[in-house]
Amino acid sequence: MVCKRWGSILSDPHFRKRFLKHHMKPPLLGFFQGYANRFAPVMDPPNRVPAASFSLPRSSTPRSDHGEYMGCRHGLAVVINKHERKTVVWDPLTGRHHIVAFPPGLDDAFMESFCMWHGAVLCADAEDGHVHGDCFLSPFKLVLVYCGGYNTQAFYSVYDSASGVLGGVFSTVISRIISVLRPSILVGNALCWLISRGDILVFDFEIQNLNFIEKPAYYNITDGCFQLLRMEDGGLGLAVLLDLTIQLWGRKSNCDGVAEWVLLEKTIPLEGVFP
Repeated sequence: MVCKRWGSILSDPHFRKRFLKHHMKPPLLGFFQGYANRFAPVMDPPNRVPAASFSLPRSSTPRSDHGEYMGCRHGLAVVINKHERKTVVWDPLTGRHHIVAFPPGLDDAFMESFCMWHGAVLCADAEDGHVHGDCFLSPFKLVLVYCGGYNTQAFYSVYDSASGVLGGVFSTVISRIISVLRPSILVGNALCWLISRGDILVFDFEIQNLNFIEKPAYYNITDGCFQLLRMEDGGLGLAVLLDLTIQLWGRKSNCDGVAEWVLLEKTIPLEGVFP
């Protein structure tokens, strides 16, 4: 806006590559504490970014601005507002947002206080040269997963922003409800959610299917002891906290081509790490 020469330099695609190469990994500005209106900055002044810098979409319903923060991917965050029965795909840095209503029918069936709604977003821009991060104007896919109380089924639906259509509702059998406020992770073409007590729900984008993976057989410990991982080889992993040691498991194919859990030799001792 001020200098045409600087404008030309900044808009050059090669500048972005040089900029990223120079600064390497971008700094962590802060994190959301379960809800979209609870941002905790971590940097010191003058680089500290206050929570007020983020423009959360205001709710039209009194006292229902506490949208549950489902995580962020490709620069897009997912916020679920059960009170207004909608999901917000949100760019926290610009405040731009896209609203998707809950699927008809299920929004009435799953409004109990103990129901679990989860969502995950994925940029669907397939053009050559597209760099994920500023993807709000790019097409995206939103996956909604929901289950209620002691229901033994998880229901899911996929929204495509390119067509503006929310697909049909499908279901799969699960053993337990999805863990509260645990974001999904992306492993290859699959989104993975942690279910209570270590089991995993997997949505495959290619075949549009929801599957269930059991945790390693002999664990019977609390939810807080499990964490999903994306391994260095790009596969699915699971970290398990036992006393003061973290065990690592990887999902591998056996000689028959069947995927199974394999305990890795690497463990992470925590004794002496914390005061």
